[in-house]
Amino acid sequence: EALEPFLQTLDELVHADGRVSPFEFALQKLLTRALALGRDPGAAVVQFHSFNALVAEIGVVLSALAHASTDDAAAARQAFVTGAAQLKLIEPQLTFDPTPVDFERLDVALDKLAVASGPIKQRTLLAAGCVVGADGTISIAEAELLRAVAATLGVPMPPLAAGA
Repeated sequence: EALEPFLQTLDELVHADGRVSPFEFALQKLLTRALALGRDPGAAVVQFHSFNALVAEIGVVLSALAHASTDDAAAARQAFVTGAAQLKLIEPQLTFDPTPVDFERLDVALDKLAVASGPIKQRTLLAAGCVVGADGTISIAEAELLRAVAATLGVPMPPLAAGA
């Protein structure tokens, strides 16, 4: 019963300054996901077995990570393309979102991907890792967002090596 007030307070703290940083989003996502699974372990039941059913969500995740890596639209698009290339089955269907990171859309996309099959989660995280390392550097914001993606998907964090 104390969980809901805690989560509400956490949300208020994250939004207190009127903006959400990648670190704040990652921290909130990590905590809420871990607590939700502790409360209802059955919530992690696989509901999606097809990459095609999750094209939009994967595009949102890769786009968000691409925008976290740079303010340059062309560089963000190239990072997205680098990650999308890891998902050959759906690569032509993936669409780069040119708008800045929308954490609400990212949150919804991650929640849907969290109930995907293991191979979908693993390939999505691999593609996400390629996005953050595409420019040869990995910022703290990129690493934190990637950590939130990995934790939400329940997949081990990949080794962070820029330019890999």
